[in-house]
Amino acid sequence: MARGIPGAGRAWGLGIASLLALLLGPLLLFPTPLGRLAEAWAGLLLLAAWCYGAAAFVGLLARANTPPLALLERGLRLWVARFAPDPEALWLHWTRHAYHPDQAWWCLDRAVRLGGSEGIFQEGLVYLEGGFGPGGVIDGVQRMGRAARRGHAEAAFRYAEALRTGHGVAADPVEAGVWYRRAASADFGPAAAWLARACEAGDGLAVDPEEARRWSGIAARLAPHPSPSRSPLRHDAAPDDPLVRLGGRLAGRVEAVAEPAVSHPAGRWILLLGLVLLAGGALATVGAFFWAGSSGLHHLPLLMLAPPVLALAWQAWRLRREGPRRGRDRLLAAAESGDPGASYRLGLAFLRGDAHRPKDDLSAVLWFRKAAEAGHREAMLALAEAYRGGHGVVRDPRAAARWEEAART
Repeated sequence: MARGIPGAGRAWGLGIASLLALLLGPLLLFPTPLGRLAEAWAGLLLLAAWCYGAAAFVGLLARANTPPLALLERGLRLWVARFAPDPEALWLHWTRHAYHPDQAWWCLDRAVRLGGSEGIFQEGLVYLEGGFGPGGVIDGVQRMGRAARRGHAEAAFRYAEALRTGHGVAADPVEAGVWYRRAASADFGPAAAWLARACEAGDGLAVDPEEARRWSGIAARLAPHPSPSRSPLRHDAAPDDPLVRLGGRLAGRVEAVAEPAVSHPAGRWILLLGLVLLAGGALATVGAFFWAGSSGLHHLPLLMLAPPVLALAWQAWRLRREGPRRGRDRLLAAAESGDPGASYRLGLAFLRGDAHRPKDDLSAVLWFRKAAEAGHREAMLALAEAYRGGHGVVRDPRAAARWEEAART
């Protein structure tokens, strides 16, 4: 829930209550003569939940760009924002607290679409501070100008700074002075302080001591001046979220408790057995409920299950055919641990090439060298042969003779 945003709690309450009323309200027709409609609605809800769960699982395996769960969350936020007294502030709050950059960009885009000055200003900050290069600076200044024309005080000040320095826009000191005055007239203290110094020193404006004193008085009245706003996508710009902090603490404690068990083979086997039993029990429970529920619908959900099962089977076949083989590479692990024999055998595997390792003369020479330096005689001879023929290294008869001599001693 968005804390610190006026009316955010009420928006969440109204949004969720109205959504539940829309989804579950027709079920109240069960005791009435319209009970058939309620039964049909309940069947549709179950079918929709099942299809969504299958889509979410397939999307997870297929590594979809936007997972179905994220789409569901976005739909819920769109619905809740309709009930907020200030939707723009709520979208910007969600932008700062988003758990993923794509989600943050999407929330910011929703705020900008509302057409308010604050959303456009925050988007301008993202372009100015996001490392998008000269083009990003130009886009950021343009958005500052749009927000300034809608009455945003800090945007007017930043737009004036760009006009004065020529950063992202053609320099125009006269126009910059106009926007400095607009920002100061909107009670933005830094703009009033700059006008006081400019009128006193003649920095882009005519020297005018009386005007300097007037702006200095306004700046003193507006003190303390606010610090410059930062991009909402910066981690240091987002306020601390108690829920995120609590989650981090819980994750740290779970990791500290699990580390001793995971560090021992027996502990890993116990955890694996527990996970298998838990998963088996969960699947059995879900399967029993599913079979009991589908029998009342002539097992139509089982027919609906066929497409996702086929999709999962196809995805598994593709991953096995095209994806890299997973699992522990015992030969590589032994070679990396310093076993000369394993290093020599790994070098032979790279030299010859097979289904698991493509032919790679350079890798073969590197592993032969590691084994040879550890005193493996066959590796010394293989390394000498590589230097003699120039396989994976520059041809060097002297190095070949040196390694052959080392193998004989």
